[in-house]
Amino acid sequence: MRRYDIISTFCLMALSVYVIFTGFSLGFGRWSEPGPGFIAVLAGLLLFGLSTACLIPALARRAEAARGFFPEAGSARKVGLIIVALAGFTLLLEWAGFLLTTLAFMLFLLRVIEPQRWRTTILLSSLTAVICLLVFQIWLQVQLPEGPVSVYTLMQWLRR
Repeated sequence: MRRYDIISTFCLMALSVYVIFTGFSLGFGRWSEPGPGFIAVLAGLLLFGLSTACLIPALARRAEAARGFFPEAGSARKVGLIIVALAGFTLLLEWAGFLLTTLAFMLFLLRVIEPQRWRTTILLSSLTAVICLLVFQIWLQVQLPEGPVSVYTLMQWLRR
């Protein structure tokens, strides 16, 4: 694994150098008046710094004992269940709506994938669904599938 980390880090460093030089060729400008290459240069510098931060531990780390892709027993099953759950989330989203689908998805993850107590599962699933709904539909005004439970119907019901 160490060898692949080093190779990928050097590839990212080469890409970052290319992005930096391309940004400068577009025109960096000044800090007060940025040019068209300003963001590219900053992104290239950030990528180079993060690549360096990944390279240092990869070079310092001793070769680890070879182990399989899934180190824990049952990990492959969990990944498969998550993929099936994501496909189900996608298929049910239009029909059941965002709120119910997110609630069911989180219940599945917290109960089947990483088992929690029912009280914790219901509380965290409900909070996740409601917070996502508030952030995306109310605050950011993203149009999400309503399904049988409409946010606006709930808001009218709560105002009574």
